[in-house]
Amino acid sequence: MPRTFLLFAVFLLASLAVSHAAEPLTIVAFGDSTTAERGSTRVYASLLAGQLQQRGGGDVRVVNAGVGGNTTPIARKRLEKDVLAHQPALVMIQFGINDAAVDVWKTPPATVPRTDLKTFEADLRFFVAECRRTGAIVLLLTPNPLQWTDVTRKLYGKPPYNVEDPDGFNVVLKEYAQAVQRIAAEEHVLLADVDAAFRGEFARHAGAESSKKDKPSGSWLLPDGMHPGNPGHALIADLIVDALGAESASPVERKPFSKWIRLDEHVEVHPRATDISPDLPHSGVLGVAMVNLDGGGVMHVYSGPNGYGTKTARTFVACRVTHDGGRTWGPEQVITRHDDRNASHPTVMRSADGSLHVFYLGYNTWGWTKDGEPDGCDSPIWTIRSLDGGKTWMDRVEVFEGYSGATNGAIQTETGRLLVPFSHYVSKPGRLQSSVGVSDDGGLTWRTTGFIDIGGAGHHSGALEPSVLELRDGRIWMLIRTERRFFMQSFSADGGLTWSPAEPTPIAAVSAPGHTAGLHDGRIVLVYNALENGRQEVELAFSSDEAGTWTAPVAVARGKGTTYPFVLEHTPGELWVGFFSVPRGFNHAKAKLMKIATDAVAPTR
Repeated sequence: MPRTFLLFAVFLLASLAVSHAAEPLTIVAFGDSTTAERGSTRVYASLLAGQLQQRGGGDVRVVNAGVGGNTTPIARKRLEKDVLAHQPALVMIQFGINDAAVDVWKTPPATVPRTDLKTFEADLRFFVAECRRTGAIVLLLTPNPLQWTDVTRKLYGKPPYNVEDPDGFNVVLKEYAQAVQRIAAEEHVLLADVDAAFRGEFARHAGAESSKKDKPSGSWLLPDGMHPGNPGHALIADLIVDALGAESASPVERKPFSKWIRLDEHVEVHPRATDISPDLPHSGVLGVAMVNLDGGGVMHVYSGPNGYGTKTARTFVACRVTHDGGRTWGPEQVITRHDDRNASHPTVMRSADGSLHVFYLGYNTWGWTKDGEPDGCDSPIWTIRSLDGGKTWMDRVEVFEGYSGATNGAIQTETGRLLVPFSHYVSKPGRLQSSVGVSDDGGLTWRTTGFIDIGGAGHHSGALEPSVLELRDGRIWMLIRTERRFFMQSFSADGGLTWSPAEPTPIAAVSAPGHTAGLHDGRIVLVYNALENGRQEVELAFSSDEAGTWTAPVAVARGKGTTYPFVLEHTPGELWVGFFSVPRGFNHAKAKLMKIATDAVAPTR
């Protein structure tokens, strides 16, 4: 049963009990001045009581245990008296702004936060454990981001803060917000991502407010740059109700996209997602594949500048690396380029010995006829590898000579064999087959197996852009894109050398590729464009029985032309999802990356 449904069921059962007893359901809001009562402002704790009473029909009592100026070490001393003594059914916890504060206004100026990050994390875990010990359900809230105003510039306009950067007041606080997100995922508690929601609203309002002098973008949410006003608290209350699995009934007017987080004019993502898209130095790119590196880093590979009409040898494959969870990305590093063709549509994998393998198309000219590819067109699969974690690249070889579609992930089997799935055109009639490149020497030489043919005739007809995954019993599962309104599948029992005839899956999907990954807990995650909303939503589904059955899809991104997704389990309980945003076509493709806790989108195991 999903955790959000369980929690809302608690409210409903408690409401029923109220008719037989005088005891109301108690909720405690535990935090600092962003939680505490604040004059005439209608803070989220007071709004929440009314919303939940309307949903549950019973008596709900919300205790506001917010105290201005509190850090987690101070709050730890009052946990028993101000929180646990009320015997709450739910505890909402929001700290971070005071903890992350570097008091540069003091004489002499402080140089470190009031609470170091390690202590902050330990205190939050202590709060979670103590509340759980009493049977309470826990919901963590990230701290709201801060804004520059005349007053905050005067007080905090010194390093480590940067008044020249619109987000320079959050250089330290960002890490504390990320810690809350991480702890919520690791401790399997609910999360209301206030930081992400406010940032989405800031971005949406930036253009409209840019003409207002002395008014920072988002001032309607944070009148003094630090504390939410009425609209800000209404947004937080909505986020909490969403996290509890109930429909909002806020008496304050809802703002568009207050639930989902707006990335740009075309794309918005799940309320509990965090945007980690790198700022790529090209008008457009193709590629959202990612791979885990040693030390917790992640590499993103892509090609640019993209465009199907791009001149030969202009497009190259490159990468960027993050070592801080996607908050910042290192400089672009060119992986490979060709003198006689474009290098495009890359994917990446890491083998057991630590070597990195990038696969990509090396194309000259795109084209299509009813019989197959036109003369002169070629788009073979190439690969290149790195033995030093991506510092240098070597041994560029051709995997498949022919006219191929985009690569879609690659794997290494338990036996050490490398498998890269791809599709390629065949003629008379023109259609696509799905095949697999196989290497038993670490990627130096390759042979092709599979040639899975489901028939068809016409552009994008046949078996397209497959993804492969090794199952627990050692079989290799291939998921195949089709134009038949569902995925098809094939299995190999000999490590990818021979394949069963393709058969339909129960997964209804538009004609777009899906990507799969195995999770640490044994489940499989699939990211794809479900049939109902087509290339307007990127959705996740999960299987606990080796791809036999699947959970209902949950959307994590939406917008015109959101497609060609990729999924990576960065750490247990955290998924990184990439997808293309192509509202104006693939000549103007953008790469979008996000991360989200698995529990936010998957049924609780």
